[in-house]
Amino acid sequence: MNTTMKILIIGLDGLDPDLINKWNITFYKQKAYGKHYIGFLSTLYTPIVWSCFLTGIDVTKHGYSMGELRRKRAADGLHPILKPLYKLRRKILRNKKLFIRHLMVRLHLADAYPPSIMPAYLLRKTFLEILQKDRGFKIRAIEIPGYNEKNNEQYRSEFSGLVTASINDKIGYLRKVLIDCENRVSLAIESINDGYDVVFVYLPLPDIAHHLLFKGLAEITRLRQHYGELADMLQPLVDKASDNNYRILIVSDHGFDLKKYYHSEHGFWSLNFNPPEWWKISTILDFKANIIRLSEGSITGEKKT
Repeated sequence: MNTTMKILIIGLDGLDPDLINKWNITFYKQKAYGKHYIGFLSTLYTPIVWSCFLTGIDVTKHGYSMGELRRKRAADGLHPILKPLYKLRRKILRNKKLFIRHLMVRLHLADAYPPSIMPAYLLRKTFLEILQKDRGFKIRAIEIPGYNEKNNEQYRSEFSGLVTASINDKIGYLRKVLIDCENRVSLAIESINDGYDVVFVYLPLPDIAHHLLFKGLAEITRLRQHYGELADMLQPLVDKASDNNYRILIVSDHGFDLKKYYHSEHGFWSLNFNPPEWWKISTILDFKANIIRLSEGSITGEKKT
């Protein structure tokens, strides 16, 4: 008999499958694990990749390309009184920049770091909306890019200014981000205590660390330590979910190629149980259907490892 299954999804930005193997960090390697491909996307940009994960479609072909994302984010970040003027400006001037965004931010007429949220018709295609609105699941989504993020854009904008900073300054910035991540993890633990059916928490790590700690032995050593610190921070959440019989999916949007200093074409996933025969992940577009089926409670025919 099938029963509804509780699921915890931990989304880690940039968690790299090759580094996990190289450093043999067993925390991330649950009972089953593997890679998924994202190289079909022309731009491996975090909100776009997670939007593909959520919807199961290539959102860049459905009205959420990089250009469309930027235009929507710009409009979403404006004070309501300016939105009609923005639409008019777009019609008249197209993509011509007026270079007045900083002034509008200072005047509190625009957000400094507007989030990236998909259009409503794409939000409706996400497995979160389907499970909540069509299946009646109790959903908690914490800072998910493309879906309901609030603070992630600030981190995506800030770290580039620290690439040439001292290692101490970089580590100091990562500590600041870790505090925010600890708060997200605490909220996820509270959500499990409250009995949510699906808890999805996203962290902008370790990707920020990849962008800051990539050159020289000292920085690479610190990056490896960061992977361990991240695991230590997540351990209480994983323990709480396991104690409450949640199925746990740890997943990244992409990896990171330290030699090319760019996002790699494969992300990582792992499960805390032996998946059923029907669980098949090739690309990031495959997760939606598999998660929905997993939520229905059937894990008969588990693969043996």
